[in-house]
Amino acid sequence: MLRKVFIGLSAMFLMQNSYGQKAGFSAVGVNTYPGFLVAHRDDSQNLEAHTWAVELSLIRKKINSVWADAYRRPEVSLGFMYMDLGQHQLTGRAFAILPSFTTTIGHLGKLDFRFKAGSGLGYLTKKFDPYTNRRNQAIGSHINGSMQLFFLLEHVGKAYAVNGGIGITHFSNGSFRVPNLGVNMPSLHIGISTVPEKEQVPSLAPLEPVKWQFSAAYAFKERTLTKPHGFNIFNFNAVRQFKRGVVTDWRLGGDVFLDKTHHYLDYPGEPLTGLKPWEMTEVGVFGGFQWLIARIHFKTDIGFYAYKPSKNKFFTYQRLGFDYHFHQNWYATMNLKTHFGIADHMSWGIGYRIRK
Repeated sequence: MLRKVFIGLSAMFLMQNSYGQKAGFSAVGVNTYPGFLVAHRDDSQNLEAHTWAVELSLIRKKINSVWADAYRRPEVSLGFMYMDLGQHQLTGRAFAILPSFTTTIGHLGKLDFRFKAGSGLGYLTKKFDPYTNRRNQAIGSHINGSMQLFFLLEHVGKAYAVNGGIGITHFSNGSFRVPNLGVNMPSLHIGISTVPEKEQVPSLAPLEPVKWQFSAAYAFKERTLTKPHGFNIFNFNAVRQFKRGVVTDWRLGGDVFLDKTHHYLDYPGEPLTGLKPWEMTEVGVFGGFQWLIARIHFKTDIGFYAYKPSKNKFFTYQRLGFDYHFHQNWYATMNLKTHFGIADHMSWGIGYRIRK
């Protein structure tokens, strides 16, 4: 979940609505995250420790847009987080920039039941090194993607809103560097933010639907820890969208991946030049769903391989991603492809969409 490009896109997303109108942050908040680093693999149990973090957030709570009207009390925010991972010589500390989206999904008496999701970029001060930090076999690079999911209960007063809840923070690099087990920190979320004054805002025109979109993307990944080997991955994608609601769409499409790791894993001693197309090409079909938040589509897909050169991958793959629509027809795309939670690669690319 490495999102170098996403940070720049998210900053623009937070400062603009769906129609390009400028909009500033209307509130500030402070959050703290007392928690625990949990090992999800036996070879990372030595990393377990108590963690804590503090975050300063710039929040946009008033959003004049059709997409915002489809959610209940939506907020977009840009958070700057410092996290102590519990073992300074082994896992060190983390610094992260986290664009986030929060919305109400229910009520408990006078409290709002809220859902918060964020994804951004993190820097971890300690990583695996075969000579100086061999015991950290979870993080292979300083630069990592960061992700947060939290469920909150919030009380809104006249001047301040306070919340508390539970969720998880995750850092990993999407197989850009090995090792890439990643680290997971379940934690509490305790926060307070200012509440801006109410204001009257005009309504905007409905969003124009999209029918087809096409994209091309690039990824880089490493394989094997003892002798890391880098691979360039290419993905070509076509999607047919079916409108479900104002901010939701069904997705149906196809993928072509060019990935030489199949041949490398089957024949590690052979050169990777001169491979036939069928020795490195994956063909997949997928279905999925997407949500619109300002200029960004958050998407999730489940795909199945119609063809792949070897048995080194599962028969199905999953994808989480973001499309940032910086133009009426053009968009930037970023995707994490996984196989049942195991990262295959993170890709960045460009796409074109056709409206009805």
